[in-house]
Amino acid sequence: MQYQVITEQQQLDQFVKAIGDATMLALDTEFMRRRTLYPEVALIQVFDGQNLALIDPLAALDYSAFWEILKSADVLKILHSPSEDIEVFNNFAGFVPTPMFDTQFALQLLGEGNCVGFANMVKQILKIEIDKSESRTNWLQRPLTTKQLDYAASDVFYLLPCFNYIYKQISEKGLTHIVLEESQLVIEKRSYELPDELLYQDIKNAWQLKPRDLAALQVLAPWRRSKAKNKNLALNFVLKEQNMVEIARRRPTSLSSLRNVPGVEAMEVNRSGKEILNLIEQAKSVDIEACPEKLLRLIDYPQYKRAAKDIATKIKQVASTTEIPADVFASKKQINQLISWKWKYTDEARSLLIRPELLKSWRWEFLKDVLAEWQ
Repeated sequence: MQYQVITEQQQLDQFVKAIGDATMLALDTEFMRRRTLYPEVALIQVFDGQNLALIDPLAALDYSAFWEILKSADVLKILHSPSEDIEVFNNFAGFVPTPMFDTQFALQLLGEGNCVGFANMVKQILKIEIDKSESRTNWLQRPLTTKQLDYAASDVFYLLPCFNYIYKQISEKGLTHIVLEESQLVIEKRSYELPDELLYQDIKNAWQLKPRDLAALQVLAPWRRSKAKNKNLALNFVLKEQNMVEIARRRPTSLSSLRNVPGVEAMEVNRSGKEILNLIEQAKSVDIEACPEKLLRLIDYPQYKRAAKDIATKIKQVASTTEIPADVFASKKQINQLISWKWKYTDEARSLLIRPELLKSWRWEFLKDVLAEWQ
Protein backbone atom coordinates (compact mmCIF):
# COMPACT_ATOMS: atom_id res chain seq x y z
CA MET A 1 0.00 0.00 0.00
CA GLN A 2 1.66 3.20 -1.21
CA TYR A 3 0.47 6.67 -0.26
CA GLN A 4 1.71 10.20 0.07
CA VAL A 5 1.19 12.68 2.88
CA ILE A 6 0.32 16.10 1.52
CA THR A 7 1.45 19.12 3.51
CA GLU A 8 2.62 21.43 0.70
CA GLN A 9 0.63 23.28 -1.96
CA GLN A 10 2.68 21.83 -4.81
CA GLN A 11 1.93 18.30 -3.60
CA LEU A 12 -1.79 19.01 -3.47
CA ASP A 13 -1.79 20.61 -6.93
CA GLN A 14 -0.01 17.58 -8.40
CA PHE A 15 -2.39 15.18 -6.68
CA VAL A 16 -5.44 17.08 -7.94
CA LYS A 17 -4.02 16.85 -11.44
CA ALA A 18 -3.37 13.11 -11.04
CA ILE A 19 -6.99 12.38 -10.02
CA GLY A 20 -8.49 14.82 -12.50
CA ASP A 21 -9.96 12.09 -14.71
CA ALA A 22 -11.25 9.90 -11.87
CA THR A 23 -14.89 8.86 -12.00
CA MET A 24 -14.95 7.66 -8.39
CA LEU A 25 -13.05 8.47 -5.22
CA ALA A 26 -12.88 6.63 -1.92
CA LEU A 27 -13.04 9.25 0.84
CA ASP A 28 -12.61 9.28 4.59
CA THR A 29 -11.67 11.74 7.31
CA GLU A 30 -10.00 11.56 10.68
CA PHE A 31 -11.12 14.05 13.28
CA MET A 32 -11.25 14.70 16.98
CA ARG A 33 -14.18 15.49 19.27
CA ARG A 34 -12.98 16.84 22.57
CA ARG A 35 -14.73 19.82 24.15
CA THR A 36 -15.77 21.35 20.84
CA LEU A 37 -19.20 21.59 19.24
CA TYR A 38 -17.76 20.99 15.78
CA PRO A 39 -15.44 18.09 14.92
CA GLU A 40 -11.79 19.12 14.51
CA VAL A 41 -10.65 17.76 11.16
CA ALA A 42 -7.20 16.17 11.30
CA LEU A 43 -6.79 14.26 8.01
CA ILE A 44 -8.55 13.76 4.68
CA GLN A 45 -7.92 10.45 2.90
CA VAL A 46 -8.49 10.11 -0.85
CA PHE A 47 -7.96 7.14 -3.21
CA ASP A 48 -8.91 6.82 -6.87
CA GLY A 49 -7.58 3.28 -7.32
CA GLN A 50 -4.09 4.41 -8.27
CA ASN A 51 -3.29 7.54 -6.30
CA LEU A 52 -3.72 7.54 -2.53
CA ALA A 53 -3.13 10.70 -0.52
CA LEU A 54 -3.46 11.72 3.11
CA ILE A 55 -4.10 15.45 3.04
CA ASP A 56 -3.13 17.37 6.15
CA PRO A 57 -5.83 20.00 6.83
CA LEU A 58 -3.66 21.58 9.52
CA ALA A 59 -1.36 22.82 6.74
CA ALA A 60 -2.11 26.20 5.17
CA LEU A 61 -3.27 25.07 1.72
CA ASP A 62 -5.53 26.37 -1.04
CA TYR A 63 -8.12 23.61 -1.46
CA SER A 64 -10.22 25.28 -4.16
CA ALA A 65 -9.17 22.96 -7.03
CA PHE A 66 -9.59 19.89 -4.81
CA TRP A 67 -13.02 21.08 -3.69
CA GLU A 68 -14.12 21.34 -7.32
CA ILE A 69 -13.45 17.64 -7.79
CA LEU A 70 -15.41 16.79 -4.65
CA LYS A 71 -18.30 18.95 -5.89
CA SER A 72 -18.30 17.40 -9.38
CA ALA A 73 -21.49 15.54 -10.29
CA ASP A 74 -19.36 13.32 -12.57
CA VAL A 75 -17.29 11.91 -9.70
CA LEU A 76 -18.90 9.40 -7.35
CA LYS A 77 -17.70 9.82 -3.77
CA ILE A 78 -17.57 6.55 -1.80
CA LEU A 79 -17.68 6.59 1.99
CA HIS A 80 -18.52 4.09 4.71
CA SER A 81 -21.04 5.33 7.29
CA PRO A 82 -20.48 8.98 6.32
CA SER A 83 -22.71 10.69 8.87
CA GLU A 84 -19.85 12.27 10.83
CA ASP A 85 -17.75 12.85 7.70
CA ILE A 86 -20.66 14.91 6.39
CA GLU A 87 -20.39 17.15 9.44
CA VAL A 88 -16.61 17.39 9.00
CA PHE A 89 -16.90 18.52 5.38
CA ASN A 90 -19.76 20.88 6.15
CA ASN A 91 -17.72 22.69 8.78
CA PHE A 92 -14.28 22.53 7.18
CA ALA A 93 -15.05 22.85 3.47
CA GLY A 94 -18.46 24.54 3.64
CA PHE A 95 -20.13 21.83 1.54
CA VAL A 96 -20.65 18.07 1.41
CA PRO A 97 -19.18 16.00 -1.46
CA THR A 98 -21.88 14.62 -3.75
CA PRO A 99 -23.00 12.34 -5.29
CA MET A 100 -22.24 10.03 -2.39
CA PHE A 101 -22.39 6.24 -2.08
CA ASP A 102 -22.53 4.85 1.47
CA THR A 103 -21.21 1.28 1.51
CA GLN A 104 -22.64 0.64 4.98
CA PHE A 105 -26.18 1.49 3.86
CA ALA A 106 -25.68 -0.50 0.65
CA LEU A 107 -24.84 -3.59 2.73
CA GLN A 108 -27.98 -3.03 4.78
CA LEU A 109 -29.96 -2.78 1.55
CA LEU A 110 -28.49 -6.11 0.48
CA GLY A 111 -29.74 -7.70 3.68
CA GLU A 112 -26.35 -7.92 5.42
CA GLY A 113 -27.63 -6.31 8.62
CA ASN A 114 -27.57 -2.87 10.19
CA CYS A 115 -24.40 -0.89 10.87
CA VAL A 116 -21.77 -3.25 9.48
CA GLY A 117 -18.49 -1.71 10.64
CA PHE A 118 -15.65 -1.01 8.25
CA ALA A 119 -13.35 -3.71 9.65
CA ASN A 120 -16.12 -6.30 9.49
CA MET A 121 -16.92 -5.30 5.91
CA VAL A 122 -13.29 -5.73 4.87
CA LYS A 123 -13.08 -9.08 6.63
CA GLN A 124 -16.36 -10.26 5.12
CA ILE A 125 -15.62 -9.19 1.54
CA LEU A 126 -11.84 -9.19 1.20
CA LYS A 127 -11.00 -11.81 3.87
CA ILE A 128 -8.51 -9.37 5.37
CA GLU A 129 -8.13 -8.55 9.06
CA ILE A 130 -7.27 -4.90 9.54
CA ASP A 131 -5.78 -3.33 12.64
CA LYS A 132 -8.25 -0.90 14.26
CA SER A 133 -6.06 -0.11 17.28
CA GLU A 134 -5.49 3.47 16.09
CA SER A 135 -9.19 4.36 15.89
CA ARG A 136 -9.05 6.28 19.20
CA THR A 137 -5.65 7.84 18.63
CA ASN A 138 -4.84 11.56 18.84
CA TRP A 139 -5.15 12.57 15.19
CA LEU A 140 -4.25 16.19 15.88
CA GLN A 141 -0.76 15.38 17.08
CA ARG A 142 2.09 16.18 14.74
CA PRO A 143 4.00 14.42 13.40
CA LEU A 144 1.66 11.47 12.94
CA THR A 145 3.28 8.09 13.42
CA THR A 146 3.77 5.59 10.61
CA LYS A 147 1.21 3.35 12.31
CA GLN A 148 -1.35 6.16 12.32
CA LEU A 149 -0.70 6.98 8.67
CA ASP A 150 -0.94 3.33 7.62
CA TYR A 151 -4.22 3.00 9.49
CA ALA A 152 -5.65 6.12 7.85
CA ALA A 153 -4.54 5.02 4.38
CA SER A 154 -6.08 1.57 4.81
CA ASP A 155 -9.51 3.12 5.35
CA VAL A 156 -9.68 4.19 1.70
CA PHE A 157 -7.32 1.58 0.22
CA TYR A 158 -9.69 -1.25 1.20
CA LEU A 159 -12.85 0.78 0.76
CA LEU A 160 -12.57 0.90 -3.02
CA PRO A 161 -12.44 -2.89 -3.68
CA CYS A 162 -15.26 -3.38 -1.16
CA PHE A 163 -17.29 -0.81 -3.07
CA ASN A 164 -16.66 -2.59 -6.38
CA TYR A 165 -17.96 -5.84 -4.89
CA ILE A 166 -21.02 -4.17 -3.33
CA TYR A 167 -21.81 -1.98 -6.32
CA LYS A 168 -22.01 -4.98 -8.64
CA GLN A 169 -24.75 -6.52 -6.51
CA ILE A 170 -26.57 -3.24 -5.94
CA SER A 171 -26.62 -2.41 -9.65
CA GLU A 172 -27.78 -5.92 -10.60
CA LYS A 173 -30.76 -5.47 -8.29
CA GLY A 174 -31.49 -2.02 -9.72
CA LEU A 175 -31.03 -0.34 -6.34
CA THR A 176 -28.24 2.13 -7.09
CA HIS A 177 -30.56 5.14 -7.08
CA ILE A 178 -31.79 4.21 -3.60
CA VAL A 179 -28.25 4.25 -2.17
CA LEU A 180 -27.58 7.65 -3.74
CA GLU A 181 -30.92 9.07 -2.57
CA GLU A 182 -30.36 7.75 0.95
CA SER A 183 -27.03 9.56 1.10
CA GLN A 184 -28.80 12.78 0.16
CA LEU A 185 -31.29 12.20 2.97
CA VAL A 186 -28.44 11.73 5.45
CA ILE A 187 -26.81 14.93 4.21
CA GLU A 188 -30.09 16.79 4.60
CA LYS A 189 -30.65 15.39 8.09
CA ARG A 190 -27.11 16.22 9.28
CA SER A 191 -27.36 19.72 7.84
CA TYR A 192 -30.79 20.49 9.30
CA GLU A 193 -31.10 22.55 12.45
CA LEU A 194 -34.24 22.59 14.58
CA PRO A 195 -35.64 26.17 14.76
CA ASP A 196 -35.04 28.07 17.99
CA GLU A 197 -38.72 28.17 18.91
CA LEU A 198 -39.05 24.38 18.77
CA LEU A 199 -35.68 23.43 20.22
CA TYR A 200 -37.01 23.01 23.76
CA GLN A 201 -39.22 20.14 22.60
CA ASP A 202 -36.12 18.14 21.72
CA ILE A 203 -34.67 18.34 25.24
CA LYS A 204 -34.72 15.09 27.20
CA ASN A 205 -37.26 15.09 30.05
CA ALA A 206 -38.93 18.30 28.82
CA TRP A 207 -42.21 16.35 29.00
CA GLN A 208 -41.93 16.44 32.81
CA LEU A 209 -42.17 20.24 32.91
CA LYS A 210 -45.22 22.45 33.39
CA PRO A 211 -46.10 25.25 30.91
CA ARG A 212 -44.40 27.94 32.99
CA ASP A 213 -41.25 25.79 33.22
CA LEU A 214 -41.37 25.20 29.48
CA ALA A 215 -41.38 28.94 28.85
CA ALA A 216 -38.03 29.07 30.63
CA LEU A 217 -36.70 26.06 28.73
CA GLN A 218 -37.88 27.63 25.48
CA VAL A 219 -35.45 30.53 25.94
CA LEU A 220 -32.65 28.57 27.59
CA ALA A 221 -32.32 25.92 24.84
CA PRO A 222 -31.60 28.26 21.90
CA TRP A 223 -29.35 30.41 24.09
CA ARG A 224 -27.27 27.35 24.96
CA ARG A 225 -26.97 26.35 21.30
CA SER A 226 -26.05 29.87 20.21
CA LYS A 227 -23.36 30.16 22.88
CA ALA A 228 -22.02 26.73 21.98
CA LYS A 229 -21.67 27.85 18.35
CA ASN A 230 -20.02 31.15 19.21
CA LYS A 231 -17.52 29.53 21.56
CA ASN A 232 -17.26 26.25 19.60
CA LEU A 233 -17.98 24.37 22.79
CA ALA A 234 -19.89 21.11 23.11
CA LEU A 235 -23.41 21.85 24.35
CA ASN A 236 -22.89 20.22 27.73
CA PHE A 237 -19.79 22.33 28.32
CA VAL A 238 -22.02 25.40 28.14
CA LEU A 239 -24.77 23.95 30.32
CA LYS A 240 -25.57 20.30 30.92
CA GLU A 241 -28.95 19.30 29.54
CA GLN A 242 -30.26 17.86 32.80
CA ASN A 243 -29.16 21.01 34.63
CA MET A 244 -30.97 23.19 32.10
CA VAL A 245 -34.19 21.25 32.72
CA GLU A 246 -33.78 21.58 36.50
CA ILE A 247 -33.09 25.32 36.19
CA ALA A 248 -36.24 25.72 34.09
CA ARG A 249 -38.20 23.84 36.75
CA ARG A 250 -36.88 25.88 39.71
CA ARG A 251 -36.40 29.24 37.97
CA PRO A 252 -33.80 30.67 40.41
CA THR A 253 -33.73 34.42 41.05
CA SER A 254 -30.11 34.89 42.18
CA LEU A 255 -26.65 33.48 41.62
CA SER A 256 -26.85 31.95 45.06
CA SER A 257 -30.09 30.12 44.32
CA LEU A 258 -28.72 29.09 40.93
CA ARG A 259 -25.74 27.49 42.64
CA ASN A 260 -28.15 25.55 44.86
CA VAL A 261 -29.95 23.93 41.93
CA PRO A 262 -29.10 20.20 42.18
CA GLY A 263 -26.40 19.19 39.70
CA VAL A 264 -25.45 22.70 38.62
CA GLU A 265 -21.68 23.14 38.66
CA ALA A 266 -19.73 26.19 39.80
CA MET A 267 -18.17 26.47 36.33
CA GLU A 268 -21.63 26.80 34.74
CA VAL A 269 -22.61 29.57 37.16
CA ASN A 270 -19.29 31.43 36.88
CA ARG A 271 -19.34 31.30 33.09
CA SER A 272 -23.00 31.96 32.35
CA GLY A 273 -24.87 32.65 35.59
CA LYS A 274 -25.97 36.21 34.85
CA GLU A 275 -27.09 35.30 31.35
CA ILE A 276 -29.13 32.41 32.68
CA LEU A 277 -30.83 34.60 35.30
CA ASN A 278 -31.70 37.21 32.67
CA LEU A 279 -33.29 34.53 30.52
CA ILE A 280 -35.27 33.21 33.47
CA GLU A 281 -36.61 36.71 34.13
CA GLN A 282 -37.51 37.04 30.47
CA ALA A 283 -39.47 33.78 30.65
CA LYS A 284 -41.27 34.85 33.82
CA SER A 285 -42.71 37.86 32.01
CA VAL A 286 -44.55 35.61 29.53
CA ASP A 287 -48.30 35.44 30.16
CA ILE A 288 -49.41 32.00 31.25
CA GLU A 289 -51.72 31.82 28.22
CA ALA A 290 -48.67 32.28 25.98
CA CYS A 291 -46.59 29.58 27.68
CA PRO A 292 -46.02 26.38 25.72
CA GLU A 293 -48.49 23.58 26.33
CA LYS A 294 -47.34 20.61 28.38
CA LEU A 295 -45.56 18.11 26.16
CA LEU A 296 -46.80 14.58 25.65
CA ARG A 297 -44.59 11.60 24.93
CA LEU A 298 -45.75 9.30 22.18
CA ILE A 299 -46.46 6.57 24.73
CA ASP A 300 -48.88 8.98 26.43
CA TYR A 301 -51.15 8.93 23.36
CA PRO A 302 -53.78 6.18 23.81
CA GLN A 303 -53.63 5.14 20.14
CA TYR A 304 -49.83 5.16 19.82
CA LYS A 305 -49.13 1.43 20.04
CA ARG A 306 -51.91 0.60 17.62
CA ALA A 307 -50.75 3.26 15.12
CA ALA A 308 -47.10 2.18 15.29
CA LYS A 309 -48.05 -1.46 14.79
CA ASP A 310 -50.33 -0.59 11.87
CA ILE A 311 -47.61 1.43 10.12
CA ALA A 312 -45.02 -1.32 10.68
CA THR A 313 -47.40 -3.95 9.30
CA LYS A 314 -48.13 -1.93 6.17
CA ILE A 315 -44.44 -1.35 5.57
CA LYS A 316 -43.66 -5.05 5.95
CA GLN A 317 -46.34 -5.85 3.39
CA VAL A 318 -44.81 -3.42 0.90
CA ALA A 319 -41.31 -4.71 1.64
CA SER A 320 -42.41 -8.27 0.90
CA THR A 321 -43.14 -7.23 -2.70
CA THR A 322 -39.64 -5.75 -3.17
CA GLU A 323 -36.03 -6.79 -2.65
CA ILE A 324 -35.69 -4.21 0.10
CA PRO A 325 -35.63 -5.41 3.75
CA ALA A 326 -38.41 -4.01 5.94
CA ASP A 327 -35.93 -2.59 8.44
CA VAL A 328 -34.35 -0.55 5.65
CA PHE A 329 -37.71 0.97 4.82
CA ALA A 330 -38.31 2.00 8.41
CA SER A 331 -36.73 1.75 11.81
CA LYS A 332 -38.76 2.24 14.97
CA LYS A 333 -37.25 5.73 15.20
CA GLN A 334 -38.46 6.61 11.71
CA ILE A 335 -41.96 5.35 12.49
CA ASN A 336 -41.99 7.44 15.67
CA GLN A 337 -40.78 10.44 13.68
CA LEU A 338 -43.77 10.08 11.37
CA ILE A 339 -46.30 9.74 14.20
CA SER A 340 -44.80 12.70 16.07
CA TRP A 341 -44.98 14.79 12.91
CA LYS A 342 -48.67 14.04 12.51
CA TRP A 343 -49.82 14.18 16.11
CA LYS A 344 -47.55 16.55 17.99
CA TYR A 345 -47.21 19.53 15.68
CA THR A 346 -49.46 22.18 14.19
CA ASP A 347 -49.41 22.92 10.47
CA GLU A 348 -47.32 26.00 11.24
CA ALA A 349 -44.77 24.00 13.23
CA ARG A 350 -44.61 21.30 10.54
CA SER A 351 -43.64 23.94 8.01
CA LEU A 352 -40.49 24.53 10.05
CA LEU A 353 -39.60 20.88 10.55
CA ILE A 354 -37.71 18.52 8.32
CA ARG A 355 -40.18 16.22 6.59
CA PRO A 356 -40.29 12.65 7.98
CA GLU A 357 -38.12 10.24 6.03
CA LEU A 358 -41.08 7.94 5.33
CA LEU A 359 -42.79 10.78 3.46
CA LYS A 360 -40.07 11.62 0.97
CA SER A 361 -37.55 10.36 -1.55
CA TRP A 362 -37.45 6.66 -2.45
CA ARG A 363 -39.41 5.51 0.60
CA TRP A 364 -42.41 7.63 -0.31
CA GLU A 365 -42.42 6.24 -3.84
CA PHE A 366 -43.02 2.80 -2.38
CA LEU A 367 -45.19 3.78 0.59
CA LYS A 368 -47.37 6.64 -0.65
CA ASP A 369 -50.41 4.42 -1.13
CA VAL A 370 -50.32 2.76 2.29
CA LEU A 371 -49.27 5.89 4.23
CA ALA A 372 -51.41 8.46 2.43
CA GLU A 373 -53.31 9.36 5.63
CA TRP A 374 -50.05 10.33 7.39
CA GLN A 375 -48.77 12.94 4.95
